[in-house]
Amino acid sequence: MKFLQRLQFDLGEQISRKEYLKRKKRNSKLLKKRSKITYILLAIFLALAVYIVVQLIIYRRYNNFKYTLGEGVNAQAVYNIYFITEGYTYDPVYSISSITSLGENETSILPSCNIEKVIVEQDFLYGIRDGALCRVNKNDYTVEELIKDDIRKYVKHNNTIFYISTDNMVLKSYNIDTKETKIFDLANVEQILVNEDNVFAVTHTTEEKSIYRFNFDGQGKTKISSDAEVSYAIENNGVIYFVNRADSNYIYKVNTSGEGLSKVANIKSIYTKGKNDEVNGNKYMFIRENNLYYINPDDEDSLWRYNLDDGTNERVISASIEILQNVDNTVFYKIDKEMGVYLYNYDTQFMSLVTRRRVKEFVIDTYTDIASENI
Repeated sequence: MKFLQRLQFDLGEQISRKEYLKRKKRNSKLLKKRSKITYILLAIFLALAVYIVVQLIIYRRYNNFKYTLGEGVNAQAVYNIYFITEGYTYDPVYSISSITSLGENETSILPSCNIEKVIVEQDFLYGIRDGALCRVNKNDYTVEELIKDDIRKYVKHNNTIFYISTDNMVLKSYNIDTKETKIFDLANVEQILVNEDNVFAVTHTTEEKSIYRFNFDGQGKTKISSDAEVSYAIENNGVIYFVNRADSNYIYKVNTSGEGLSKVANIKSIYTKGKNDEVNGNKYMFIRENNLYYINPDDEDSLWRYNLDDGTNERVISASIEILQNVDNTVFYKIDKEMGVYLYNYDTQFMSLVTRRRVKEFVIDTYTDIASENI
């Protein structure tokens, strides 16, 4: 049975049949319009619910070890990671935490310690706190100050710390065993590199951005970069690779002997813009199996791989990378303007989000053995 729509009348109101039909038609259109809006809102809600479910599945599939079995996770080594977070204050205080590359077992080990620029070795962590170089025992996390010299940057080689003091940015060395300090004949140093034979320093002034080689005792000072304007640099097997600001930021190389200065290829990487916080270019490029991996500023800072044998050049990670660290066949990285740390295995193409924390810097502990059975 079909019911007539109920129309509202004022008491005592009299209307004609024509006016009745007119009102009835108007009310019918209004009901249809309301029904249409209801259906549209319901469709939008259902579409949003489906989208959220799909995105959750994608996240679990690609960003969590537990949901990627059989897709490279079984072959993925597990590492311990130390990372630094900073407080949300005008003058932030740094804290150190640890987490496994599985994204599990996060532990705050040194809250509000204000230690940064951390490196990790077998038994100790090293870092800078208020200009002093500190050593942290990995067993009980006790902190010992080794050098109080307003230190800005440092590298460690065996029992020697090579560092830059903010007093004219002079290169110095400190022997942990003998506690002897040596001052090198070089100021305005921005980067330090070291191999088994020599220490290398990159100067940074308006007149000169050059690489100098020294013996470990501070003798044998030699400029090895000719007239190149050296930006971020790394060393691998007796060759230094660096970004040459004198040639549009293309990557160059030079032997540690000072011979063979040349352009690697028509490939660029990011360069220092004024003073920088990094001790060298190891957070921006690295060498593995005769491939040069580098952050490409011409492709929105994504990670590229250049084969030094055949000259092939290809993109590896399509993301704007801020800093990275390579360990074996896995690169760990931060994405610019995003929180968290990711890992990517470029042999298996396995990728995972390690942590969503607001990480300032991180370092991979290759000395701590974490059983893969925990996967």
